[in-house]
Amino acid sequence: MPPAVVRVAGSFFSLLDERLKLGTEGYSPRLLAKIEYAGANEGSFAQAHRSLEVLAELSISTKHVWRITKRLGQERGRQRDAAVAAMQAGDLRPGHAEPPMVAAVHLDAGKIQLRLAGGGSGVRGPHWADTKVGCFLTYTPISGDHDPQPEPPAVFLDPPRVMRLCREMERVRSAPTEECRASTATGDEPLLVEEQPQIERPERLVRTAVATMESVEPFGWMVAAEAKARGFYEAVVKAVLGDGGNWIGPLADLHFPGFVQVLDFLHLLVHLYAAATAAYRGQARPAWSLYERWIRQAWSGQVKPLIAGLQAVCERLGPPPPKASDDDPRRIVSLALEYVKSNAHRMDYATYRRTGLPITSTAVESLIKQFNKRVKGTEQFWLEGGAEAILQVRAAYLSEDDRVAQFHDHRRPGRAVGRNRLRPAA
Repeated sequence: MPPAVVRVAGSFFSLLDERLKLGTEGYSPRLLAKIEYAGANEGSFAQAHRSLEVLAELSISTKHVWRITKRLGQERGRQRDAAVAAMQAGDLRPGHAEPPMVAAVHLDAGKIQLRLAGGGSGVRGPHWADTKVGCFLTYTPISGDHDPQPEPPAVFLDPPRVMRLCREMERVRSAPTEECRASTATGDEPLLVEEQPQIERPERLVRTAVATMESVEPFGWMVAAEAKARGFYEAVVKAVLGDGGNWIGPLADLHFPGFVQVLDFLHLLVHLYAAATAAYRGQARPAWSLYERWIRQAWSGQVKPLIAGLQAVCERLGPPPPKASDDDPRRIVSLALEYVKSNAHRMDYATYRRTGLPITSTAVESLIKQFNKRVKGTEQFWLEGGAEAILQVRAAYLSEDDRVAQFHDHRRPGRAVGRNRLRPAA
């Protein structure tokens, strides 16, 4: 009788697999990259399954696309965390010897729908959660020491377009309603400053992205690690842009000392327009005249006259009562004054333009919309771990460097995914 043959779990090996660089999931690095690309960029894993079937002639289930994409996202998350640990230890080094001339870190937050784990089929405990996004951009420097655009753009001085811009901004800032989901799922750019060829503007170069569902403290370290890896700390001109929220300033103070902090001009515009219309409610002409004076002061960086004007209106209207409604003119103007005072040191816009820095955070708002195209569909409810993983693969494919290719070229073959994956015959 021949001796018994014992098969040790995990010992199945093929020389052909080694030559083709196949992992135990049975896919080459090139094919894994295709699966991850579909999982990260199609609107759903079902659509990714269909695209792979048609375009790559790969028969793979929707669930298996999800499992592979999730596992690769978790691997990317571990790489990110290793970079954070190196940053904290002082061991992280920039990836390029030559630092950028102009670098900007744009920070903002988005929304995602989560569900509770367990409890059988169907969506249980649906709720909204925050995503935090960092957009890292380099720019070409501009020449000269003059303000390339001393006058506000025409779009900021046209009543219908200003009203439309404020409505768009309010939809983005408000609670995630059906209207908000529809507006953020398109990926369209918001109403921006129109192009004026005669004005010198810095050219955008390379964008990379960081996204997470974790809290501000770990997010701050992720942002710092990405900035360090890209050489932002050594840049000639460097800035952090945000909307004036109560978490972005402290994060910038902690992780980006020496960086210029810039308040997003569009958020400031919304506050000033709201305050001007509240100051003269129902009186379009004086309200617009006041708004135009304030927006010109803000655009040129005249913060003291702007604060004085807001204070004068506050004194005329009187202080808001403790339980004032959100649409109370006294409350609106008071909040605008508080917003300008707390961000006054981030409003030297004429200097920012002279040094080639952006003055709006539209880059990160556009980036969040691109994340939303994948993670914020009306029927998408994520488990928290799965959401974090998909954010990592989405961030990789939204980054305009070689990190996707580097990841698949250098990763070690992973473990099997799915029940009895490539189980050897008995």
